[in-house]
Amino acid sequence: MTESSTDTADTADAAGPVDPDDPSAFEPIHIPETTRGGGRAHQRRRRRRQRRIRNFGIGAAVLVVLGSVVFLVGPGKDDGDGTAADSPTPAQVAAAPPVLVVYNDAAGKATSLFVLSPAKEPGGTIVLIPPGTMTEIVSIGLEPISRSLEFGGATRLQATVENMLGASLGATAVLDDAGLTALLAPVGPLDVDVPERVEQLDPTGRVEVLYEAGTVTVQPADAGRFLAAKGRSTDLARLARQQKFLEAWIGALRDRRDAAPTQPPALAKAIDALVSGTVRTRVLPVDAFGTGAAEGELYRVRKDELSKLVAAVFPSAFTSARPRVQILNGTGAVGLAEAVRNKLGAAFSVGLTGNAGSFDHATTEIVYSDRAKQAMAKQVLDALGVGALVFSRLPNDVVDVTIVVGKDFVPA
Repeated sequence: MTESSTDTADTADAAGPVDPDDPSAFEPIHIPETTRGGGRAHQRRRRRRQRRIRNFGIGAAVLVVLGSVVFLVGPGKDDGDGTAADSPTPAQVAAAPPVLVVYNDAAGKATSLFVLSPAKEPGGTIVLIPPGTMTEIVSIGLEPISRSLEFGGATRLQATVENMLGASLGATAVLDDAGLTALLAPVGPLDVDVPERVEQLDPTGRVEVLYEAGTVTVQPADAGRFLAAKGRSTDLARLARQQKFLEAWIGALRDRRDAAPTQPPALAKAIDALVSGTVRTRVLPVDAFGTGAAEGELYRVRKDELSKLVAAVFPSAFTSARPRVQILNGTGAVGLAEAVRNKLGAAFSVGLTGNAGSFDHATTEIVYSDRAKQAMAKQVLDALGVGALVFSRLPNDVVDVTIVVGKDFVPA
């Protein structure tokens, strides 16, 4: 590799704890042969991403107070924090793995995203994710998390959520209106406590009340409209209403276990585990920092709080600092970065992706520029199963390891 050296130390110091989600991970990495080229559309995405990265630094971000958005079904239980480990190590996995559930509204937008995470004992946690949460979508860049669904369907969305959380998910269920109606039909109408009135303006400018505050009966066929309606309020107000809807549904399933879904199996198993014990609902800890033309409110994750939430909620969470990784396509193969991310799994935090300066790399290079990070580079090498460690004398404090993918890497 240009201006690199392969003279690795005989014995490298163990890598110390690293903040895997430092905001600087979204800055360009300084490796001479790195390019982000690829046509006008790519350049437009790059400029849009750079604007969003600058917005991420706004000091006047509005703090979104989400700690109160919690409900309990059954007796309460305190959360515990995860413990650190020397290398990324998954905690004990529950019998039922977490499942990501997404409602796609009539306009094709993912307006409701939540993870059902069963605990080791009966019960568990539902984690609500604001659709405008900004995160790295592999091969695309920094985008609202909901857009990963349109970029690559359920598979890419699941990979994006796993990468953000640092926890493995068992499955993803994407529901349209018909799917949502079928899911809810066995339990019948739900009485939902709407936190505040939902209003919208009609074409003449007159205020139309969609839902009054208080108890509202929601029919299964109307559930999609109820979940998606935003009106003149914010995404967070909609999340609070979605929370109340889930509370009503879980409560109804406790009384009508025969109404719980049986398909798909992963979703059925997760729901059965949750309704068998204490259920807590949490919202991804975020700050609002701006709006997008199409996406609405945009949110920045509070990384320290996210790490604590994930360690407490997800049995499959990686409870120590994950190596920060950049993936560079050194062959030109389509979808290569996604294949590498899927091979690495949630144990590594992929913060940047792009093209190498050329597409003639025969051997995958695992590049690190700090000898204290050699152990992290070795973890990446072991996870990929191919490649060679390369020590670069060019300093890099943006990521811990850069992967320049060569032709020896074969996607699964």
